Amino acid sequence: MSKVCMIVMPWKPWDFCIGACNMHLKKHVMYICLGLLILGLIYFLALSDIFHPKQVASYENFTEISEEYDATAEINEATEIYAKSADMARIVKGTPGTDKKVVYLTFNGMESRGNMEGIVKAMLQHGFHGTFFVEGANAAHEEKVTQKLVDEDQLIGNYGFVGITKAERLDKDRLIEQFCKTQKVLSLVAGHRATYFALPETRYLPALLRAAKACGLDYAVESDVVIKESDFTRPNGVEKLLQQIQPGMIVSIRLDHPVPIIFYQKKDVAAPAVDKKPTVKDDFVVDNSDVPIVEAVNQLCEILYSQGYTIETVDKLPAYDFSTDIQ
Repeated sequence: MSKVCMIVMPWKPWDFCIGACNMHLKKHVMYICLGLLILGLIYFLALSDIFHPKQVASYENFTEISEEYDATAEINEATEIYAKSADMARIVKGTPGTDKKVVYLTFNGMESRGNMEGIVKAMLQHGFHGTFFVEGANAAHEEKVTQKLVDEDQLIGNYGFVGITKAERLDKDRLIEQFCKTQKVLSLVAGHRATYFALPETRYLPALLRAAKACGLDYAVESDVVIKESDFTRPNGVEKLLQQIQPGMIVSIRLDHPVPIIFYQKKDVAAPAVDKKPTVKDDFVVDNSDVPIVEAVNQLCEILYSQGYTIETVDKLPAYDFSTDIQ
């Protein structure tokens, strides 16, 4: 009978520990890999457009907006109205030389949210109500500011979609597009479309007034004095503006692209004599240092208020047909 030899190796307790450690390490590696995979998936979804629709702010030039503000139907309707009707928007003008101590202050274009809120606060502190012409792109981007203007009973006007200058050079299709896009935004954000509009450095010619009317804009606002923000906030800027203001004027502060102060002289209104139609009194002191736009507006409101002036919206003014307007 053959003999079977069995070699029995001596048992070592640390062999068991090594095996257990290897298994434990493998589990840790597996958990780490799984965790990294999950984190990578979360990061991918966070950057993906699948769960994050594009916002208005993502458009650098604000010439496109989300489907919510699509104005194709409104543009088509306005184009049809333009083809069928020759009606034109009427022109609103100030009444320089009036005995009533009132100024019609407008803010053309939109500033940052903080500055816009500060401007409104400065107006309300003195019981004033102004007219704010807003670009459609900015009104969509700053919905809260636009809604704030509505809540505080400020008059909102249409400033075109991007506040384009010399708009009388545009063809009717481009004009209608500019107006209708802003009207669409205002109808959704402000709750109603605008009936007043203004455009920077633009002559209100028949074709433009006709396009505006087709878009639901009944009135074009023509300013008596226009001042850019940088001039308004520089040393003595408020003082210089006050020296130009007469009762009844439409005074516009441009918050968009700056241009030099422009005085629109009317042939049917003679330059008032100083002793009969004075400008705002100059018995005030203004700091000779640059000031933020909100502080400058507050200074302007304080001085006007102290001298018995009120600031009203342009819808209190008369409007004129282009055919009867003296150019």
